Amino acid sequence: MSDVNEKLSGLKTILHRAQEYCAYQERCRFEVEQRLQLWGVDKERSHKIIVQLEKDNFINDQRFAETFVRSKFRLKKWGKNKIAYDLRLKKIPDTLISQCLQTIDEGEYQAAIKLLIAQKSKELKEKDIFKKKQKTARFLISKGFESALVFAILKISD
Repeated sequence: MSDVNEKLSGLKTILHRAQEYCAYQERCRFEVEQRLQLWGVDKERSHKIIVQLEKDNFINDQRFAETFVRSKFRLKKWGKNKIAYDLRLKKIPDTLISQCLQTIDEGEYQAAIKLLIAQKSKELKEKDIFKKKQKTARFLISKGFESALVFAILKISD
């Protein structure tokens, strides 16, 4: 009988810890699964905890993806490709990823590219204009911006 009580209190303790983990910052289901695994929680208990966290709205992949897209674009100036890649690593469904990426305003997106081009141009000491544009394009593509859009904007900024 005491063994059952220990498991129950252990489950409540882990649930409370998981709630604190989720309350600290927006988390997705995959991140919580990883954290529970790190804490040494078995799969059955982990599943129960995650179901409870979703029921109590501590975990919501839709809300996580929306927040992730908004913050990575606005704060870190990441492009759609890099954001989508990171969300796939967190096991967010592709339909949800594309839905959230559509919330990025296209004008704001192009303005971010132009801002990064201006910043990178000031930073580069390259004399050859072709090499300078090439380095700038490589930088923007590494930030996750679509190559066709980057080259189109670079061509316009001649």
